[in-house]
Amino acid sequence: MGGIGETPAWTWVRTPRRATLRDEVAEHTTPHEVTQRADRLDGTVGVLALPESRMVFVQYGGRVEVEAPPTGDRIVATVPLGPMGVRYTDGRPETRDTQTVVLGQECSTLMDPDPHAGALVISSDPIRIKEHAQTVWGPDAGLDPDPEAITSPRAVERACRQIWTVTSTLPANTPAAVIASLAHALDDMLMSALVLAWSPSRHVPTPRGRVAHVLDWLRCNHGISVTVSDIARAAGLSVRQLQQSVHDELGMTPMRLLRDVRLMDAHHRLRAAGPQTATVASVAHESGFAHLGRFSVMYRERFGESPSVTLMRDVAS
Repeated sequence: MGGIGETPAWTWVRTPRRATLRDEVAEHTTPHEVTQRADRLDGTVGVLALPESRMVFVQYGGRVEVEAPPTGDRIVATVPLGPMGVRYTDGRPETRDTQTVVLGQECSTLMDPDPHAGALVISSDPIRIKEHAQTVWGPDAGLDPDPEAITSPRAVERACRQIWTVTSTLPANTPAAVIASLAHALDDMLMSALVLAWSPSRHVPTPRGRVAHVLDWLRCNHGISVTVSDIARAAGLSVRQLQQSVHDELGMTPMRLLRDVRLMDAHHRLRAAGPQTATVASVAHESGFAHLGRFSVMYRERFGESPSVTLMRDVAS
C-alpha cells in the first residue's frame, strides 16, 4: 500500500498510547476495546472525513486484540491491509485472511490485526446506504444490510484501497476546494461499493437512446465532484441502467467515459493555454482531475506525451 505520508486529505495522530489509539478510532467508527499484547506500541491513526462516511487507517505497531461490541444499526467494516484474525461471538468460524470484515450488529467481533500493515475501518449510516441503493438499482430497490449476507466483500475492498491510494498520495499543496470535491466523489464510490456488497446481481430493464444525452451532459459537467451517480440522475437512469447503456453503445464503463471526457477537455485546455494564464495543475483541476500524478500518467497514455510538453509546445508555437 505504500508508506504513510502527511497528506492534506487525512488528519494524523501518532502515539505509543493504547488508549489514545483506541479513542481516536472509536470517535469516528464504533466503540471498542483494545487489549495490548506487545510490550510497547508505535501506533498511527489517520482519519479521512467524507460527506456521509468515515474512513480510518489504524496501525498499532505492536500486537493487540480488538473487541468491538455489537454495532447496532451502524454499518462498520474493516479492510485488513495484512492478514487479520477474526472471531465472532455468535459461533461463526474463526478466520485469518485479508478479506473485508463487517462487524457484527448483534454480536461482538474480535480482531487480531497485523501490527505493521494495519487496516482501514469504514463506518456509514444504513439509512443512507438504503437510499443510495435506489440510485444504483432504481426506486424499487430493497436492501437490508445484513453482515452475514454480504455477497461481494471485494467490492468494498477495491473501493477502500482505491480511496486510500488516491488520498494518501495527494500533494501537500492540493487546494482545499479540490479536496472537498474529491471527497464527494469518493464518498459516492464507497456508498456504491457498500450497496453492491449486499446486493445480488440482478437484471434491470434498460431504456435505449440515452447515451447521446449523457455525452452532451458530460461535456458541460465533468468536474472533480461529478460521480457515476450524478451522471445516472442526469440521464434519468439508475446506475445499473447507465452502466448497461454505456457498455452496449460504447463498449466501456461510465467511469471510463467520464475519464475520457476529462482527458479531452484537459488536452484542449493545454493546447489553448497562454504562458501566463495556466499551469498543468490548474488545467488538471479544472478538467476534473484531483490527483496530478495519476492525471499525468493517464494523459501520457492517451496522447503520447506529458501534459507539460503539450503546454510548452503550444505556448512556444
